[in-house]
Parts: sequence; structure tokens; C-alpha cells
Amino acid sequence: MGAARVLIVANPAAGAVTPALVWELVRVTRRQVSRVSVRWTTGPGDAFRIAESCVDDVLIAVGGDGTARDVAAGLASGWSRAAMLIVPAGTANSCYHTLFGTTPWQSTVADALRSPSARLLDLARIDDRLVFAGASAGFSARAIHEARAFTSHAGPARYHAALVNLIPRHQPYPGRVVVDGRTVHSGPTLLANVGGSRFRGGYFELLPRSVQDDGLLDVCVLDGAHSPAEMMELTRTGAHLGRPGVVYERGRSVRIERTDGRPLWFEHDGEVLPLDRGEYTVDVVPAAARVLAVRSAAMAA
Repeated sequence: MGAARVLIVANPAAGAVTPALVWELVRVTRRQVSRVSVRWTTGPGDAFRIAESCVDDVLIAVGGDGTARDVAAGLASGWSRAAMLIVPAGTANSCYHTLFGTTPWQSTVADALRSPSARLLDLARIDDRLVFAGASAGFSARAIHEARAFTSHAGPARYHAALVNLIPRHQPYPGRVVVDGRTVHSGPTLLANVGGSRFRGGYFELLPRSVQDDGLLDVCVLDGAHSPAEMMELTRTGAHLGRPGVVYERGRSVRIERTDGRPLWFEHDGEVLPLDRGEYTVDVVPAAARVLAVRSAAMAA
């Protein structure tokens, strides 16, 4: 595959997207590819529509996990054969962290365009919505909702501030998690995470065993006996695995429920869904997203 044409899709609503960042990306890209164009999104769904009909060879998503999801979903839903790259400029940037570790985006873009090689990654589906980074219920979803109020913070610091602020007020919810028809957890629940991405919230390695092209969803459930503060510390390094009350499973279909009839805090790719239902089912969509690989990056094996 040769990267003859590159389209940059920038989301100005993402926390760290600026004209200076996009211009730097244009300069880095033009060192490898002469034909580079830029599209700025103007509202929700715009990145999806641009990706769905992309005629370029590479589409670079500039924004957060929501922007990456829209681009990946658009490419998967349309007829485009473009491969995606991500420039992290959002609140969490979990997708970039999972795919490329801590490598600066300038190096990732240059290396990927110099010797382009595509990798097909799995997505997930919730109702009619495609999912890229992953989905979660409970503590983490509510913190994402509350992070909007922390306007004095930017990037992952905004989400972290919301988590810390929520700790003394959060109560576990009565829940059940079913993987491929088998109940793997029932009872008080701190959070349930499905993916997808090894990292959520930028630097919480909730799914350290996740492989993004194995045709399976990884599932981690933390029960209500654990304090949020303890779990925040343990999940930074994947040290929560093997602890009592921590369930880790894999499967093709995952149902997450709140069992007391009340609505469930639930999000995917950093977007909190309406608080109007108590159950969600997440199904894997294998080999759906074409992403440029970088051999030197810390990509999931």
C-alpha cells in the first residue's frame, strides 16, 4: 500500500485541537506525502460522514477518542479503503495510547507514512452504534459525564479531576454481566468495562490482556467491595487482575445490566449515553477498522 494522498480531519471541539497543531501535522505529513488536505468538522457526526466517503489513502483523525471512533466507524460503514491514523488531542486519548504507547505523534505519523502497512482491528457494536475504544458502566461513565464541569483542566487531567471528585459520593450499583450467555458477575458493581482498547481514561489499563484483532471482546468487572481510589491506583498498571472481586473474561457478546430497574450510567468512546435504560449489549465486529501500523510502536500484540 502506498500513501499517495492524506486527508486530515480535525475536530475543533476536542480539548487540545488548535490551528497550530494542525499546521504542525501538515508539515510533518508533507515530508512523506505531497498531497495533503485538511477538513475541519463543524458538528456531531461530521467526522463520520467525511470518513464514510473518503477517497484518500490515509485519513488522520485529530481529536480525542470520540473523533477516532467517528472516523473508524465511518471508514467501516462506507466504501472507503483508507487507513486511519490518530493524532491525540482530546481528553483521554486512550485509543492512541493503546495503539502507539507513549511515542510522540510526530514520530508515529512520520514512521507510518514512510513505510505504510495496514492492520485490521476489531470494533464493537451497541444497537446501531459502532465502538472503537470500548464501553463502560458505573463509576467511570459517571465521571466522564461530570468531567464536563472541570473546564479549568485539559486533556486526561480533566477526567482524573472528575474521578477524584466523584470518589466520596459514588455508590456501587446492583448489576449483572453476561458473556456469551454465561453470567460472570452478579451483585454490587463499581464498574464494568468492555473493549477494545487496553487503556481507558487515558492511562487506566483496565484491559491489559486485550488484543484488538483477535475477534473477541475483553471484559473486566470490579465489584462493589473495592474502593474507587484503590482501583484507580491498581488499574494504572493492570495490577487489579487476580484480586478478589475482579472478573476478567473474553467473549463475542457482552450484556451489562443494572438489576434494580433504575437507569445505568453507560458510555462508549468517552460519550455518555442518555440515562434512560438499564441494560446494554455489546457485540464484537471483527476486522472492521483499517489502521496504519507502526512497527516501532507499542501496539497490542
